[in-house]
Amino acid sequence: MALLLFICPANNANAAVSLATSFDAEAAENNGCEEAIDINADYAQKPFQNPEEWVSSDGLLKETLKVQYGEKKIGNCNVNLRSYNGELVGPTLRVKPGDTIKIKLINDLPPERSQTPSTIHEESPDCTYEEPTTANNTPHNFNTTNFHTHGLHVDPNKCSDNVLRLMKPKKEKEGKSPDYNIEVKIPENHPSGTFWYHAHLHGSTALQVSSGMAGALIVENPKRGLDKIPQIAAAKQKIFVFQQIAYDEDGQIENYNNMGSTAWKNGKWHTTVNGQIVPVIIMRPGEVQRWRFIHGGVRESINLELRDRLGRQIPLHEIAVDGIALGKLDSWKNAPIELEPGYRSDVLVKARPWWKISQEYYLVDRPTSSRILFPTGEAGHILAKVVVAMTPPLSMDLPDNEQMAEAKKKDAPPNISEEKIADEPQTLSFSISGGQFMVDGKPFSLNNVRELELGKAERWELKTDEQSVAPSHPFHIHVNPFQHDRLEPGQKECVWQDTWLGCLLCREPKTERIWRDTLMVKQGTPETILTRYDKFTGKFVLHCHILDHEDQGMMQLVQINKASQSGSE
Repeated sequence: MALLLFICPANNANAAVSLATSFDAEAAENNGCEEAIDINADYAQKPFQNPEEWVSSDGLLKETLKVQYGEKKIGNCNVNLRSYNGELVGPTLRVKPGDTIKIKLINDLPPERSQTPSTIHEESPDCTYEEPTTANNTPHNFNTTNFHTHGLHVDPNKCSDNVLRLMKPKKEKEGKSPDYNIEVKIPENHPSGTFWYHAHLHGSTALQVSSGMAGALIVENPKRGLDKIPQIAAAKQKIFVFQQIAYDEDGQIENYNNMGSTAWKNGKWHTTVNGQIVPVIIMRPGEVQRWRFIHGGVRESINLELRDRLGRQIPLHEIAVDGIALGKLDSWKNAPIELEPGYRSDVLVKARPWWKISQEYYLVDRPTSSRILFPTGEAGHILAKVVVAMTPPLSMDLPDNEQMAEAKKKDAPPNISEEKIADEPQTLSFSISGGQFMVDGKPFSLNNVRELELGKAERWELKTDEQSVAPSHPFHIHVNPFQHDRLEPGQKECVWQDTWLGCLLCREPKTERIWRDTLMVKQGTPETILTRYDKFTGKFVLHCHILDHEDQGMMQLVQINKASQSGSE
């Protein structure tokens, strides 16, 4: 039976319009890869599956991750894509504060087709590097990789979260696959939360992540924070790694031709969840589940709503953003949760307690005006389906705001004091002009370094240049998160209503200060953030998280130095 969902427009909760969920498929040619995805086909609506999990034990997570071509199927298309361990999504890493992650990464990809000069550091046995003097801001070296732990506050040097490493493929087609050691020490006081990892070599990042080289990284702490709240601890967890996997008519991706701004408009591709097309989640009436959302895609916005078959919205109760607790329940009832590339959101979902009638909900990607490259949006997509079993209801409650505030107090970083912020702000501008992708008017260069001081707190002013070709860019900085003021969930509230003239005075939603590591910066809407450079010195990067923009130069090198004697606190 074909799915049919009625979606209420945001400006009229009582109206309903139908949303067709199948596409007119073209004739099957070339291995089925020319067909549009049909979510009513046999390959869709399979039981929801969390990715494979690797769990730390006695303070250590020690595993082997192989980068290889993986033969899988997406829709009717047999794909052969670069992958972690041959899967469409990498395994979930579950660790605790104080743990060490030790990964042996084996690069089993074939030799590079062309020997493009390296733009990143060369590998040596003790994880030290010799730096080249030039950077190549064209996509290149698609079989060379490295490893980034997105959102973790960890050391950026040597074998840790170091995206300036170079992990080369085999030198000969039948030769030995080189291996590389990754060792990430998670601080004892690290917040629990939802983070992720992905490939991050400048020049090949977008192509590899578009192929599925990404996975969830969960930091758990049953002793403090959200994980200690009984209602949250009792909830089943679902991990959603949203991916926009790209491939051509042969089921491969070997260049950037299929990664441009119009590639997602033809309906051939569909945002997957853990590599699945519209997986089906089973809930019991009254049950509460914890859903961990991760935008592991490259460029497209995702705007999430949960609705029943009549288009009525089921609240998504947000408890954390970018891994860090909010300190209260933010219930999204009249607006979608916005996920831009790199964003994460943890939500609690409570099924209605009705059990004598059939219930189905749909997790929908809604078109909004915040689309990165298509401001008018396109038809909403169903990403997952929920079936509520017709069984007696469970008695499960949501946590209250007092519990949430206490969890944040014990686990989240302390707020940044306005009194300790430096007088002069850091400024940053994204732009595209003349075919160049730039930060502060310059494409990525190893000689252009933003130097910061350890222990210092600063205000940053971010903007997208008014003359830039692309209107929006998600800002991401490694190592240190930042605080940002966002509007709370909800719409404008009318406080003075006239019978004939309508609403004459509206109250805007309040703002709340939250922690983030990635933030969309829209043209004409500058953003201000506060950040503090804690614990770690060394080099890392900031960049636009539309990853093909990053590969082409929209990235900047950052170096944190020890505080001078006079400037130390």
